[in-house]
Parts: sequence; C-alpha cells; structure tokens
Amino acid sequence: SSGINAEWPLRPGGMFSLLLMLGVVGGDLLILNGEEENSTSNCARVCTGTTGRDSTVWTDYPYTAEGGIYTHVDISGCGFVKIPTITSALEGTSSHWGTSGSSEVYSATTTGFKIYIAGGQFYVNSLHKEQAIEYGWNVDWIAIGFTC
Repeated sequence: SSGINAEWPLRPGGMFSLLLMLGVVGGDLLILNGEEENSTSNCARVCTGTTGRDSTVWTDYPYTAEGGIYTHVDISGCGFVKIPTITSALEGTSSHWGTSGSSEVYSATTTGFKIYIAGGQFYVNSLHKEQAIEYGWNVDWIAIGFTC
C-alpha cells in the first residue's frame, strides 16, 4: 500500500496536492537547499494555506502599464525560523487565466511574502482590486522550511 487514500479530496489543478502526496509517499521530507543554511531534517515542515476567496486583501499597484494589484500572504502560523521555499498560485472563480505574476514570490520572510499580479493583455490598463474581489481571487501557497 502506498499510504495514499484514494478518496482523499484533491483540489483540481493541485500542484500543492502533488507535492503533499510526494511527502506522504516517501515518508520523509528532504530539503536539499534553501534561502538560508539548512537545519536538521527533523525540523523540516510542509505548511500550506490560502488567503481565501472572501478574505484576501488586494491593493492596487498602479506602476505597471497593464495595471496591477498585490497582496501580502501571512505564513506566520507555520512557525518557520528560516526563510522557507514557497510555491504559489492564483485561484478564483473567473478570469485569472489572463494574468501574470502569481508564482513570483516577493520579499519572502519567515512570516510572509508578497505576490504582485499584472493584468497582461486581458486587462490592458485596467486591472484593479475590484476585479480580484469580484472573481474571488486568492493565493494558494505551499511553503517548505525549518522550524528549529
């Protein structure tokens, strides 16, 4: 038995689910390198979450030709003591396919990071926080790092 429950509800498009399954199947988490010097493997943690469709705080970022927005993602509940490796994606109910920036992590710390979303060709000069709120855009993320 692989240890994976076939009934486990995997989220569609879930790169996060794949990474979590790899950790479950292998039975051990190995971090080869990161932003800072590694700690011992018994301090390694996988932590994942979302900013939430109804709770993400978007801010307009008017310094791009396409318009843009950004949000701060709080990962302080993970308890990291060194900057983790973070993967992120933009989730929502509509129209996020035409944007860019959702996987580019900015200003990562042990307690959070920022994501900037540019409008791309779909939102020429018009991407504002109102669209993100209307379409329930939020950031799904997974962080792998050390807690000691």
